[in-house]
Amino acid sequence: MKTEVLIIGGGFAGVTAAQALQKQGIQTLLIDRKDYFEVTYAVLRDVAAPSKHNGQARKQYHALLSGQFIQATVTELLPAKALLCDGRQVQFDKVIIASGSRYSSLPLAKSDNALSLTQRRDELERYHTELKAASQVLIIGGGVVGVELAGELAYAMPHLNIILAHKNGDLLDGFKLKARRKALHQLEQAGVEVRLNADYQAINEGYQDKNSGRLLTPDRVFLATGTRPNNDFLRPSLSHILNDQGLVKVDDYLQVVGSQNAFALGDIADVGEAKLGYLAVEQGKYLADLITQQYREKRIKAYKRHPFMALVPTGQKTGVVQLPFMVSSCKALVNLKQKDLFISKTFKTFSA
Repeated sequence: MKTEVLIIGGGFAGVTAAQALQKQGIQTLLIDRKDYFEVTYAVLRDVAAPSKHNGQARKQYHALLSGQFIQATVTELLPAKALLCDGRQVQFDKVIIASGSRYSSLPLAKSDNALSLTQRRDELERYHTELKAASQVLIIGGGVVGVELAGELAYAMPHLNIILAHKNGDLLDGFKLKARRKALHQLEQAGVEVRLNADYQAINEGYQDKNSGRLLTPDRVFLATGTRPNNDFLRPSLSHILNDQGLVKVDDYLQVVGSQNAFALGDIADVGEAKLGYLAVEQGKYLADLITQQYREKRIKAYKRHPFMALVPTGQKTGVVQLPFMVSSCKALVNLKQKDLFISKTFKTFSA
């Protein structure tokens, strides 16, 4: 198979680039191991309250993309072709590495095994059913995902005794102190028991805090303790393009360092800004414009990094907004995301 631009990974960055390039008449082929796109920042609410959005956060790629799509896994990437798991090969002029990241131990947020839309729906329904029957839930990790999960469960499932444990002395590492304190207050107001400076590890009897010795035997445990880049297909031939964290090294134009036809963006790339969905969309737009101008033999300015901004829900009615110049829990700002967690905005961006 041949294509002008091969895109490996169908997350926010990959789909944005594919749609924008195809709109400019540039042939694209997107490859992903699953057959659906998922608005990942809506998944936690889908588990806690699935009737809220009724699966609207997911669409199959064939109904979403205007270019070509193949459901497959890339096993090795070479300078001018990609080798697929089924033995096929794809030759390309340019390649966009947008393979994203995965949670080491939280398939609830990004699935490891649900490769079809039906499988993902069934998986999320199983989580919801198990949580309805549970009485105590332990969430380990007080980053964005851990905080959001605790808040969503506390709001939609008030029968649960929810414990959020975090190694550090404040939630939301990397956020401003005011945002951390507001998130803690909102979770505690919702009934979440937050245990800071707590390092829970699995033992035979359950989970024990290494610092205090406290033992828990929860019905469900969720480990929200970080992600790993999806870079296995790069290691056989292109390990030299990875940095010490396993991210692809890129220059100011999102071009892979040392390559003339390869680009990287999103969670897999060392872009120099936060790993957030809306930033991946901005990177996808920029890169599609850059590649379009390259085909037209025109130049484009370097990618402009964005300042850190985030809107973190702590339930269906509350949340914390951090902007470069302020931190707020104002309902008017929080409700910008609470309406539908930006699901409709995301698909509108994709012209879908």
